[in-house]
Amino acid sequence: MSLHPIGAAIACLSCVLLPGTAAADATRPYSIPAGLPLGQALTRFSEQSDRDILFKPDLVAGLRTGGVSGRMDAAAALTALLDGSGLIWRAFEGRYLVERRRAPPASGSEGVAAEAEVAGVMVTALRRPTLERLTPMSMRVFSGEDLTRAGAVTFDEAVDLMPGLIQTGTGTGRNRLSLRGVYGAGEATTALYYNEAPVTGPSGTTADPGGSSPEFLLVDVASLELLRGPQGTLYGAGAMGGALKVAFNRPDLTKMGGLVSAALSTNAGQVGGGATLVLNQPIVPDRIGLRLTAYRQDDPAYVDNARLGRARINDNLVWGVRLGVRADLSDNLTLDLSAAYQANDLADTSAGSAAAPGHVSRAYVRTPFDGEIALYQGTVSWRGEGVMLVANAAAYSWDSTRYIDYTGTLQTERLNPEGCRRYLQAATALCTPAQLATYAAYVDSRSPGLLYQPVQLNAEVQELHLQSDTEGPIAWTAGLFREVRDDVIDSQVLAADPQTGLPRLDAGFTGRRIVDSRLTQRAVYGEVTLGADRDTALVLGARRFEYEKQTRGAALVVNVISNTSDANFRTRTREGGWSLKALVSHRFSPTTLGYVQASQGFRPGGVNPAPGLPENLSAYGADSLWNYEIGMKGSWLGSRLTLDAALYTIEWQDMQYTANSANGAFSFITNVGKARVNGLEADAALWLSPVLRGGANLALTDAVLTSDQASADGAGLGSAGDRLPAVPPLAARGWLERQIGSAPGRERG
Repeated sequence: MSLHPIGAAIACLSCVLLPGTAAADATRPYSIPAGLPLGQALTRFSEQSDRDILFKPDLVAGLRTGGVSGRMDAAAALTALLDGSGLIWRAFEGRYLVERRRAPPASGSEGVAAEAEVAGVMVTALRRPTLERLTPMSMRVFSGEDLTRAGAVTFDEAVDLMPGLIQTGTGTGRNRLSLRGVYGAGEATTALYYNEAPVTGPSGTTADPGGSSPEFLLVDVASLELLRGPQGTLYGAGAMGGALKVAFNRPDLTKMGGLVSAALSTNAGQVGGGATLVLNQPIVPDRIGLRLTAYRQDDPAYVDNARLGRARINDNLVWGVRLGVRADLSDNLTLDLSAAYQANDLADTSAGSAAAPGHVSRAYVRTPFDGEIALYQGTVSWRGEGVMLVANAAAYSWDSTRYIDYTGTLQTERLNPEGCRRYLQAATALCTPAQLATYAAYVDSRSPGLLYQPVQLNAEVQELHLQSDTEGPIAWTAGLFREVRDDVIDSQVLAADPQTGLPRLDAGFTGRRIVDSRLTQRAVYGEVTLGADRDTALVLGARRFEYEKQTRGAALVVNVISNTSDANFRTRTREGGWSLKALVSHRFSPTTLGYVQASQGFRPGGVNPAPGLPENLSAYGADSLWNYEIGMKGSWLGSRLTLDAALYTIEWQDMQYTANSANGAFSFITNVGKARVNGLEADAALWLSPVLRGGANLALTDAVLTSDQASADGAGLGSAGDRLPAVPPLAARGWLERQIGSAPGRERG
């Protein structure tokens, strides 16, 4: 039998680049006394065997070991330590994974559990479980308990815990997420995932899905993973700057339980609060269970509108419910189903106006935001001989209503001769002073004005990925992905009551247009790790994807003030691209890892639905970037001190950015040339005592344009040397945490 030339080359490369560690099965002397708490015994085993061991501290709480003494191989020593505990172990990528035995094994079988119970030390950044401190990636991970202790329930509060992750307001109730200075309009630059489902916002009238995203409250969360740097290989074109993954708690099949919690908050003398209810119930013990989560949060108002004479305008109510079902259909087959619903009612803007105190708005109109999010997911996981197959299907909808102050545009346009000609349908080149006065009176009659925009978004996502699930030098993941996303926006320009700031529905439309968009994406991707169980490893990854965008616009009522006469169109664009990745990592010791990588990010272009644009701005092209990075992760002093750090530089080509039409009435996307981002990220933590720990996080970002804008049309573009907006050069956070009450034993995993 002969090897394919490519296979032979990879085999040779593995032999050269990936020298093995000391033989895993070599005998060693062990001395672990009987009666020792099992967590401490496993820690000593890790030190004496020089092998990583993964376990959840809660799993071993209250258990003690029978001890082990003498020279033997690691497998025999670990089996002896776990004897009588009800726990088992299995090999996982050159490490040992300790987990609970689901049921007494059948005669002659090993009865291994289907899922690791190592929450808090395991991450899914590589789409397969790995130990956080041995995952060669700049990342920040929080458990649900971490978020609870920090009081982080909203995205605003969670972002404060993660320097380098930026949340920029794009309107009442809407935000844009960005990482590493990769900030721009169009498709998202930071992917947002709930469990295994990517979500994003609608295109709207500005072709800007990344300008908003459905934000569930972070209630009953298992983990929050922030993955810094391009994640295009495994997470798609929306992850140019990184990805944010939220994992909700799954049903516990072993025990009934529940949680009731309440909180009070104050802001500007006003009282708010929230409440959460969690119920977990096994239906068939160890086989089928469900989990119900319900929550409500009332945020007090603190902003006043000085122009309208209204105080406390921005009270906010969020409530939601989630239901999860898990079924272990066999020892190797698991089904997870979930449904989540959340309603949000934000009464008005939470932002102050320019040249006014931060809590004072001078807006001419009320700008509330309300939305309803529904997310449905299903996942089937099957473990075969050395492989794991995971199939995901998800569907989500986001119905929302936006209110935007349009008065500034009206004031700018009230003396525009071109608007006068459109309004009077005059054949002359210029309006007479009397005609211009007539036109100005018409504009004044529509002022103050607002945009009233109901938006409907519906999407479905399917993904199938196969991954290795066995010990050995090669680990791999391969997958298929499909997404279909539809959204429609009914953009209405209405006159508002100058006293209340509310729309005057009896006054008719100043203008009305509808824009609907459909995006279809297909992708195939894969990553392979050569040396997954060795000190030195090489990762190669690629993703090939294709997009098709369809956009249709229709002007139901032409707005003569801002000119939507050219708003009727139907377009279709197609585009494809690659995301590539190469990474080399090396373990300098059992607790220290270094890596270097080059990774790529890519986003497709599209068509601008803004009317009246010159031909050179009617469409915008794709943008892409390369990220070059060197990083390290380590722990010392018995894992009491940890440090993660990364240096990177990003070269961004043809970056997409928002510009404004000359009259300021429309936003559109254009390519503004090149940019470079240089940065440093560092996270450090230190256990000062069993009940006291502290840490610091730092992100330095230098993001500048390196070429002039691609087009001189429109307002809001930049030139070489300009800093990218909304990218702070320095973000830092320090923290100190002390546990009050009896401290559980802290185990190393």
